This record gives sequence, C-alpha cells and structure tokens, in this order.
Amino acid sequence: MMAVARLGIHPTALTALGLGFSVAAGLAYAKGFFPAGGLLVLGAGLCDMTDGPVARATGKGSAFGAFLDSSVDRYSELLVYLGLGAYYVQEQRPEWVAVFLAFSGSLMVSYTRARAEGLGEECRVGWVQRPERLAILIVASLFGVRVTGWSLWLLAGLAHLTAAQRIRHVYLLTHKTNVRT
Repeated sequence: MMAVARLGIHPTALTALGLGFSVAAGLAYAKGFFPAGGLLVLGAGLCDMTDGPVARATGKGSAFGAFLDSSVDRYSELLVYLGLGAYYVQEQRPEWVAVFLAFSGSLMVSYTRARAEGLGEECRVGWVQRPERLAILIVASLFGVRVTGWSLWLLAGLAHLTAAQRIRHVYLLTHKTNVRT
C-alpha cells in the first residue's frame, strides 16, 4: 500500500480504476468469460482494498472520499451482478434468480451496516462481508459457469443471513442486551 502511495496515485483514481475493472468484469461475465470475469473482480477488489489505506497514508482521506468509495463499491457490485444476470438470462438458466437474490442480499448487508452507523452503532458482524463475498465469487468464477452458478445460490443465502445477523445485532444493541454474535 505504501508503494502505491509513494507512486503518487490519488486514492480517487484507485476507486475509479476499481470501477473500470468492475465494468470489464460485468462485460466478461455477460459474454460467458467467467475466469476472466473473476480475475477482473480480483483487480477491482485490490483497488478497493488499496484506496482507503492510500488516502490515509497520503493525508488525502476525507468524509466525501469515504462516501464516494462506498457508493462506487455498490455500483461496482451492481455492474458485476448485471453481467452475471445478463449471461444467465440469455442462456435461459435459472441462476438469474440467484444473481438477483445474491445482489439484493449484498445490498442489504451494506444497508444494514450503514443504517446502524446512522444510529451511532457499530455493525461489522456477519458471516459474509464484502471481502468474503468477493473471494467466493472470484474462486468460483475460475472454475467456470456451473460452479459460479452454485456459488451464487450460496452467496444469496449467506448474504441474507448476514443481513439478518446484523439486524439481530442492532436489535440487541438498541435494547441494551448483551450482544453475542
């Protein structure tokens, strides 16, 4: 991370590069190039893991930068899932439902955290936060269409369970009960 910071690359440029990788990943998935899509998602994930630390290391971090990064992350996920959905719809495969459920679950994981933080509560609990979801998708993509299809069903279930874990967590926090997650 420090090497990237020393290169003088602005953290927003890394955020934009990650979005570009996600656009390319979505297009690769839509065309059925699943291993390439997985590698492009990996590139997007590396940019996302790097932009925040670079912002902090260079003193270029800001509230707006953090907001922009989170917003672009959601668009990045949307583009990847859009590409996956396009492939499965054009192939008339039922995995398009898994794509919808995985994406909606992913959004709910993010929303529950953001809403909890809006209430002043920390909410980083749950089985599959964004890094775990990306790792599952990347590895599955390397094995092709069929394994990715199975992983999407798994991601759908785990993402919604994670959102439910967060809802429970915030319920317990807001009701002043001991939290056990």
